Amino acid sequence: YLKMYILVWYITVPFEKVYEIVRPIRLHALQKRDLKSRPDTVKYAMTLGGRDIKMHLQKNDGILTKDYSETYYTKDGMLVTNTPKDLDLCYYHGKIVNDSKSSVSMSTCDGLRGYFQTEEQRFLIEPLSEDGDGDHAVYKYENVNEETPRVCGVTNTSWDESEEIGPPRILKSRSRSSVRLLLETTVHNIQYSNILIFYFFFFFFFAVQVYKEINTFVALTGFEVWTDSDKIQVSSVAEDTLNRFTQWRNSDLIKRQKHDNAHLLSAVDIDGITVGVANTGSLCGSLSTAIDHNSNAIPVGATMAHEMGHNLGMDHDSSGCVCSDSTCIMTAKLSYFIPQHFSSCSSSNYVNYLNKRNPECLLNMPKPKELIQPPVCGNGFVETGEECDCGTVQGCTNPCCNALTCKLTEGSQCATGECCENCKIMSAAHVCRPKNDECDLPESCTGKSAWCPEDVFTVNGIPCKNGKGYCYNGQCPQREEQCIKMWGPTAVVARKYCYDQNTRTEYYAHCKRNGGRYIACQGRDVMCGKLFCENGDPEPNYGQLVIFSECKATFYSSSEDDYGQVDTGTKCGEGMVCNQNECVDLEKAYKATNCSAKCKGHAVCDHRMECRCEPGWLPPDCETPAESDGLSKSSTTDIALKIASYTFSFDVITTLAPPPPPPSSVQSRVLHNDCINARQVAKLTL
Repeated sequence: YLKMYILVWYITVPFEKVYEIVRPIRLHALQKRDLKSRPDTVKYAMTLGGRDIKMHLQKNDGILTKDYSETYYTKDGMLVTNTPKDLDLCYYHGKIVNDSKSSVSMSTCDGLRGYFQTEEQRFLIEPLSEDGDGDHAVYKYENVNEETPRVCGVTNTSWDESEEIGPPRILKSRSRSSVRLLLETTVHNIQYSNILIFYFFFFFFFAVQVYKEINTFVALTGFEVWTDSDKIQVSSVAEDTLNRFTQWRNSDLIKRQKHDNAHLLSAVDIDGITVGVANTGSLCGSLSTAIDHNSNAIPVGATMAHEMGHNLGMDHDSSGCVCSDSTCIMTAKLSYFIPQHFSSCSSSNYVNYLNKRNPECLLNMPKPKELIQPPVCGNGFVETGEECDCGTVQGCTNPCCNALTCKLTEGSQCATGECCENCKIMSAAHVCRPKNDECDLPESCTGKSAWCPEDVFTVNGIPCKNGKGYCYNGQCPQREEQCIKMWGPTAVVARKYCYDQNTRTEYYAHCKRNGGRYIACQGRDVMCGKLFCENGDPEPNYGQLVIFSECKATFYSSSEDDYGQVDTGTKCGEGMVCNQNECVDLEKAYKATNCSAKCKGHAVCDHRMECRCEPGWLPPDCETPAESDGLSKSSTTDIALKIASYTFSFDVITTLAPPPPPPSSVQSRVLHNDCINARQVAKLTL
């Protein structure tokens, strides 16, 4: 689930070509529920070139987050942010009846505006009157498109597979087979108007539909228009503009609007025929940005999808890629043909990126109440008022769910979930998430829910890896593994001499950092400061190289993104662990001594200092076997009995913001002449 923020600079609409006049007719449905002004489905008919065309359209809903906002600036530079309550989202997608190769992306706000294609031809349509009634103009797409093919400015589309998108994970990885992703986007434009918002939503919805094909859900968190002046210098040099936009996003935008990815849309020509530039494999991090330029509004959606693909680790398509159309989304050159599908290579790149880089912000699927649009039965998301949603009537194969009503079928208790089998909720005796290792705890079904409970771990401070470490939030952090992650499989922990350098106050040797000031370690804390390794690869997988004698380390320009320190929870002596770059005893760090001894029955203490029933036993006392409970089974993990009244925090990462790649070798950058990346601030000419 990807949350997106978009900025726009300038947009015009150059419809100057020959067109055919048509008069679309809305075909009213018989169902009472379809008589509202913006029905979930609608049909239109028209005669074009002597051929009768009937469009079957479905409304695009649920793509705005609850905190979606629109931002612009007054003449004196004051920022104004509105949160619209009643958005008239009249944007639809669909097909032409009896044309399997057709597609339609359309607005019905005031007449029909948008793009559609038949098996033979591509068209644009817009009303000839302001109220949208009556005659419409239909243009052949190639007649209004630029003759010169545009290209993507990304020249190095590979991302370093060994490079971590963030520090070593604290939380265990989970399956992504059914994950939907949300993208947050913001748009800024010099001329803020209803027509701008209309065109923005038009091409944004195109990108939304494209990503559904790869089980990725894109949602919008904001739209910003630079109405008074540019907030950065926007030049024709793509990489320079992207760098400045990225800096502005990290220093300004991200602090007032949460999002995963940002795009800048611009009307300024970029490097000749270049239409976009993006950072590769950077989603969720400080480099999760992109810029785009295109003088025609129609390809913008495809360009946004393309540049976003680079953020998600996708390369340009090559001759060996399998594509269902003549070209696919990740083609390097944009022609008059608008791609709508990902190639086999893009799908493979995406899966590889998810597995290698663990971009956790994509796992944060919004709850039903976080989507401000009304629920739509058939979109594959279980929303407020729905018991299930298995997709369209034609595509649903789930016997537990009625695709027409999004209600469970008669006799069914559930339709999906780890604790749902044959439409029934499984008992509390069933382990739905087995124990992964010695620092993990197994989870069992609750007997009341179709979903496996939250993943929890053993209490912090338990010895692990044959005494080499202590469990911390489900992991067993060790310097050896940190060195291998940083420098490759042949790396080893550096000698004590290297760690003794942490008594210095240098960028390459210190314990803590306060802004630009480096703080030395006390003698007892040197093993908890800068991480030093030996051997391994010549360059680190992330960060910038520092080497003296045989001691190798890394450094970052930003203290917030410095992952070159020894991890919190790493063992620094018998009964001692690193905590805030100090070597302290376990009790001071975790206050977890004899925690499980305070739990009743068959219960153990977890990393949150709460008692959890072991598999097969029921709360509240964890002494009743799950199999003997004839009533609805209760949770084996939902006791949540607080052991202590004090509060303390762990460095658990629930939404991972990856560090920026180093300015030199680690960072991969994509310049696209036809691409737009996930975070684009674009100046558009529609």
